[in-house]
Parts: sequence; structure tokens; C-alpha cells
Amino acid sequence: MFAPLGDMVVVLRNEGPRAVAFGVHGLTAAVMVVVAAILILV
Repeated sequence: MFAPLGDMVVVLRNEGPRAVAFGVHGLTAAVMVVVAAILILV
């Protein structure tokens, strides 16, 4: 579940585009957290 956050940190630390870091990897991390919460609750 933390892989997208790690990817986001790698992009930011290597001076990659912030839009890609937060838009792609941040969004993926958020979706994974929501799906995990749904799976735990159901």
C-alpha cells in the first residue's frame, strides 16, 4: 500500500515534475487507501 508513496518521494527527490508526483502517484496512493478501507469494512 505504500509503494505509490515511495514512488512519489523518488520523483520529488529527483526533481521530477510535481504534477506527476502528486497527480499520478499521490492519486494512486489515495485510491489504494480507500479500496483497502472498503475491503476491511466489508
